[in-house]
Amino acid sequence: MTYRPSLQGQDHKRDQELLTAIDGPVARITFNRPTARNAITSQMVLDMMAFLDRVAADDSVRCVVLTGAGNHFMAGGDVSGFGQVLEMPSDERRKELERRVRVSIPIFKHMLTMPQPIVARVRGACAGAAVGFAACCDFIVADETALFLVAHVNIATSPDGATSYALPRKVGPAKALEMAMLGRKVSAQEACEWGLVSHLVATDQLDAQVEAIVEQIIALPASAVGSIKALFGQSFHNTLDDQLQLEAETFGLCASHPNFVEGVTAFLEKRKATFNSA
Repeated sequence: MTYRPSLQGQDHKRDQELLTAIDGPVARITFNRPTARNAITSQMVLDMMAFLDRVAADDSVRCVVLTGAGNHFMAGGDVSGFGQVLEMPSDERRKELERRVRVSIPIFKHMLTMPQPIVARVRGACAGAAVGFAACCDFIVADETALFLVAHVNIATSPDGATSYALPRKVGPAKALEMAMLGRKVSAQEACEWGLVSHLVATDQLDAQVEAIVEQIIALPASAVGSIKALFGQSFHNTLDDQLQLEAETFGLCASHPNFVEGVTAFLEKRKATFNSA
């Protein structure tokens, strides 16, 4: 299987700024402004929120792929659109920009809590809020051209896009501060060494690696995969006692699912399990 930004069941025409599709068990989202390095717009935010809301509630979807059209993942917010607020009084400007950032909050809540794993396919620029989008994914597959830059400090603002939440959890607080406060550009190789990128491959292997991970995910028991994502997500907030209790509850919940019966039966019968049939 190869990466396909346009599929049967696609929700939007190719000239739309955000391409979305559900292809069987795989949902795909493509930032589609290649001439602007896929910088995100307000309409793209609204479209992505609506699509993720739909996907999160769809048990038949077992994996999400997020990428950008052309040679770049995404260059963050469209800074050219900020020009119209410069003439506003400072208090009005503060309220307007805060409103714009707040609008996207549901996107990151979905990405971090929805049961389906999200695989980011990254090449070229991953800058500004795009780093937050990528860090909120469960797996980042990048090629050698990928470059990660939390660029907000260069326009005298702080990060958005859940960057301050997701990035420290991926690379640790020291590396995250270096990126956000000093505007440090991080190469694909460094991002892999830091733990931000889970798979680093040559450009001609990028699509194949993404699809290999997708195929592996959709073959796994969706009930267990969703539980693992939720369990690990809660571990940063829970006390030890709470987390151990949650482990017990989650294990029991998984054991109540038909996938558990199939997994144990297949193990005892020394055969490969076939999950997600019920």
